[in-house]
Amino acid sequence: MTNVVGWDIGGVNTKAALIPLQGEAPPRCACLPHAVQREPGALPGVVIAALEAVRGSREDQHAITMTAELSQAFRTKREGVSYILDALEAALPPERLFVYTVHDQFLRPREARTKHLAVAASNWAATAHWIAGTVPTCILIDIGTTSTDLIPIVDGKVAAEGLTDPERLLSGELVYSGALRTPAEAVSAQVPLWGGTSSVSADGFALIGDAHLWLGNLTESEYTCPAPDGRAANRRFAGERLARMVCADRDMLDDPAIDGIATALAGAQVQTLAAALQRIRQRWPSIRLAVVTGLGDFIGTKAADTVGLEVLPLEDRLGPAARVAPAFAVAGLLRNWLNHR
Repeated sequence: MTNVVGWDIGGVNTKAALIPLQGEAPPRCACLPHAVQREPGALPGVVIAALEAVRGSREDQHAITMTAELSQAFRTKREGVSYILDALEAALPPERLFVYTVHDQFLRPREARTKHLAVAASNWAATAHWIAGTVPTCILIDIGTTSTDLIPIVDGKVAAEGLTDPERLLSGELVYSGALRTPAEAVSAQVPLWGGTSSVSADGFALIGDAHLWLGNLTESEYTCPAPDGRAANRRFAGERLARMVCADRDMLDDPAIDGIATALAGAQVQTLAAALQRIRQRWPSIRLAVVTGLGDFIGTKAADTVGLEVLPLEDRLGPAARVAPAFAVAGLLRNWLNHR
């Protein structure tokens, strides 16, 4: 029986989720780290590896979302979209590809190339439209490694003000703060130090992922990007990177000092997301529920609690597939479309 494979082609991760075209079965999911900018020619091979990981077939139906077009490997989004589609067509039969748009439509690759802004950064729309069919009024909070989507859903319809990334940043529905890759100095310009408050060095010494790794919010296996100093993704080196934020080292700062820095960074991130949630709630005061997912679901839960939203973890419904929610969602949307056309 033919399956549907959903794809979320990101700039640093390639995610896949396989579901049956007919009937029910637990989804099979994979997330493979792949930095497009570092290995721009490797994407077809990564797609094939991810397909093998979910035990899928080239002859399955394939639903595509993407965000990798924003990679600095490309000078324009048009160039990035074309590259992604070229890579997918090299790995999979073009006639089996359906490219999802922010307008909740599927296009064939040829048409998608002519509507690059409609298919660029489409993954949030897939998750939101899928959730709208099951949770009619809520705010979707999806926190990945790099950024956060905050999408209002009202009476079963996605009520986002923005569609493109710049529009979404303007509306507050996209916040460039994630659970791992965000530079620590972008989270907070000040941290506690020796009983006072210190400014931080803006020199790329640490990531927010170092704070979360130190605090136990992330595991070593979840730290999937290169560390700023090239050293290991473990708590010891995370502490060293955090110390360097204030131009110090571990000979100068003890564990309580690192605790203070990490806790302040984590708290500042929650406050940033809570402020963005408040903007959305001012537009939609009827929303009382947040559906939270992604690698940073623990951050989203705290932000939702801060503004008084009830929390529904998407993992409670999807299990591990919640970590690849856009890939799962776009697969579900294509299955519905194929079965009802």
